[in-house]
Amino acid sequence: MKYHYTIAFSLNFLSLFAQSDTLPTKDIAPITITATRLNSDKNQVPLAVSVLDKSKLQSVQQQLSIHDALSTVTGVFVQNPDNFAQDLRISIRGFGARAAFGIRGIRIITDGIPESTPDGQADVDNIDAGALQRMEILRGASSALYGNAAGGVIYLQTEEPSDKPFGEMQVSMGSYGFQRYQGKTAFQTGKLGVFMSVGHNRTEGYRKQSAMRQTIANTKLIYTFSKKTKLKLLLNYGNSPQADDAGGLTVEQIATDRRQARPQNIQFNGGESVQQGRAGFVLEHKINEKSRLILRGFATARDFDNRLAFQSGGTVEINRVFGGGGAQYEFKDKLLNRPYRTQVGLDMDKQRDHRLRFNNDNGKKGAQTFDQNEKFGSIGAYWLNEWHFLEKLYLIVSTRYDKVNLAVEDKFLTDGDQSGSLPLTRFSPLAGLTFKISPRLFTYINANSNFEAPTLNELSANPSNTGGFNPDLKPQKAISYEWGIKAKVGEVLTLETALFQIDLTDEFVPYQLPQFVGRTFFRNAGKSKRNGVELGINYAILPELSFTANYTYSNFKYLNYTSGTLNYAGNRQPGIPQHTAYSELRWLSKRGISVLAQVRHASEIFANDANTVKNPAYTLVILRGGYRHNFKAFGIEPFGGVTNLFDVKYNANVLLNAAGNRYFEPAAGRYFYGGVKVYL
Repeated sequence: MKYHYTIAFSLNFLSLFAQSDTLPTKDIAPITITATRLNSDKNQVPLAVSVLDKSKLQSVQQQLSIHDALSTVTGVFVQNPDNFAQDLRISIRGFGARAAFGIRGIRIITDGIPESTPDGQADVDNIDAGALQRMEILRGASSALYGNAAGGVIYLQTEEPSDKPFGEMQVSMGSYGFQRYQGKTAFQTGKLGVFMSVGHNRTEGYRKQSAMRQTIANTKLIYTFSKKTKLKLLLNYGNSPQADDAGGLTVEQIATDRRQARPQNIQFNGGESVQQGRAGFVLEHKINEKSRLILRGFATARDFDNRLAFQSGGTVEINRVFGGGGAQYEFKDKLLNRPYRTQVGLDMDKQRDHRLRFNNDNGKKGAQTFDQNEKFGSIGAYWLNEWHFLEKLYLIVSTRYDKVNLAVEDKFLTDGDQSGSLPLTRFSPLAGLTFKISPRLFTYINANSNFEAPTLNELSANPSNTGGFNPDLKPQKAISYEWGIKAKVGEVLTLETALFQIDLTDEFVPYQLPQFVGRTFFRNAGKSKRNGVELGINYAILPELSFTANYTYSNFKYLNYTSGTLNYAGNRQPGIPQHTAYSELRWLSKRGISVLAQVRHASEIFANDANTVKNPAYTLVILRGGYRHNFKAFGIEPFGGVTNLFDVKYNANVLLNAAGNRYFEPAAGRYFYGGVKVYL
């Protein structure tokens, strides 16, 4: 019912704009986005895109992860900010909610280099939130642009070298042993620009067995050969020697002691350690006024050790190497005397995981039980076009062809040889149309097809407890439709609305087995349907005072899904609240004072496919503030905040279809942090 109310509201709002003759005729100042591969005006692109600038990413933030920033975006739901062994669980329009750890279904890109592995797994433990200056979130419509993903794209940009040299140091501390130290600098010397940052985070955690230590270093070098040619060299190193896992609890355990860890997680020393290094480059060359060429290449090495809370095969080691390259050529001219741009591109990526499993003998590595090499290779070619074929109509059409091959070489042959391969090909089309009703009012529609191949982690989680891939797990496919509005009233109010429907086939569903609690397996649901509404407004009450609010309605259901003798048709998809809302009041004084008040709400969440277990709704209040004062030689900014002001008891993570009723990971209560930045 609320879905239909929103449609009616949007149509009436659209009519109000269309009939008004008192609105300003000046165009909205363009915001250029790059997540769509063509640098385009955000308002004209027929896709749902949100943009966060540096002030939203860094100002008076704790900067422990990108959780705080993403929680402000409509259509995005983030869980698990406290369990660094499992990483953030980010979902966009439901995609990613299934992830056992890391991020699934969403492509993450940093400075033009893929953060996601070729098979679709992403981790953000090597992203320094304090070094980011911009974030773009593309919701849906990602396969036609980037291949193996269905939920969308998170496009990150780190800070740039500066003509005026600067340095910054930060120290912050807070509840539960939180500490953060960061230093960064940027300067220009001749044709070479340099940005460097180093950050160190640590916390003892709210719960037992939840401590974390992490160090991240970034270097960005930009060499300008000429006005036409520029080369970026990007280096990243992350080291997290400790990320403990407290595990899921039952409702009864939480009632007894919210801060306890699952006893088996202590017994087996549940947690992980990760070390990763990456080098990449992006070369941009402007051939002439009508065309340009972009080349990229990268290589990443990641060593991962994980201790799960059971003995047989409970110690996992993965030595991962992935990398690739790409080229894109862009040409702009006129077609039938109307502005036209086209881009053709090729992406080639490869991944190799050497996966080992050993017994977990009470936290010590025991006898080997598993040894296999897993490979994922992909080649994707795309053709993207945009055309202003009429003065007020903007068309974007893209198609992409991906050829994927997954292969496994079983090297542990005592239980037989489970080697094999899984080839896959897929076309992913996209078509979208924007109608410019007035200089400040746009409406758009789009339709697209997306796909996801199972990751190597998901395939290697074989419920038969042998080597090789799970033979029953198939790729997931989705067809999406979307209608939206982008508008601005005067100079003070902006509004964005998006309504979408997604039809899924063979949706990935996680589950656990009693003998392997803490290890997640996957199966396919037959068919699912997702209907949703996303609303967002921003109101500049005064030049220094702004109000932001958004609301997301998610009606996600299984249409055809059986498991054994159980039939889940008609049930809601677990892991996603039906209603989420966010509001923010922000005061940025010209005198250097910053005050931020936020309210976040999520309705109840089903924890299992049967819809028999619910995670209760919760509402959080966050207060933050800071003051910057500039002296002649330097500036200083003390800042601080309190999260969960009213000490609400809620769960930070829901483990879907968990064995033993251990569905929930309790969140921290009220906690404080404070720190100081020094600018040079």
